[in-house]
Amino acid sequence: MHLLVIILKPICFFSLIDLIISQFAEIVIHHAPPRALGVFFTGVGIYALATGVWATITWPFPGPYNIVLMDPWAIFGLASLVLGLSLLLKIDFTYTSVPFAFLGILPVVHSLAILNYRLTKTPEFTFLMYFLTGLSVLLSPILFYKKNKTIAYIAVLFLAIAGLLALYIGANATFGHIPGWGKWSPWYGAVKVGG
Repeated sequence: MHLLVIILKPICFFSLIDLIISQFAEIVIHHAPPRALGVFFTGVGIYALATGVWATITWPFPGPYNIVLMDPWAIFGLASLVLGLSLLLKIDFTYTSVPFAFLGILPVVHSLAILNYRLTKTPEFTFLMYFLTGLSVLLSPILFYKKNKTIAYIAVLFLAIAGLLALYIGANATFGHIPGWGKWSPWYGAVKVGG
């Protein structure tokens, strides 16, 4: 579970945030919410919220990494769940954009903490990924209340950059963490494969 979360969480979190905002931009530009994505975001939201709450309670990572990696995961789960239900129930995003903007404060604050305390092996990239994601979410009320295409394109650009950074950081984390798990075995004992 830990390895799966380490590898997939940064990529999923920021790639899905990228997808969320790009869909917001599509809504502003084409005025047609993609309702079919409601089931997807609801499912992702349930999973991310459940695993984020689990990690918040159990603290599986050393020290501050639980705060900057797992707290946003639970918040992301909540945001995805709200987005999915909004799509399914055809709720206007103007009503959800203000609460989403408040959720955008968290990645901005965490980005500053990551940079200040030099967390992760690439704190500058991680800072930029979190900061651009948070800034994009903070722009969401302007996007929906003003229907500003320029803001939509800026938010999508920020998230495209954040998505590429997430891919790079996720790949680095994969190759950086796997060797450390080489001798690990679950509490119930090692699994024997083959003869």
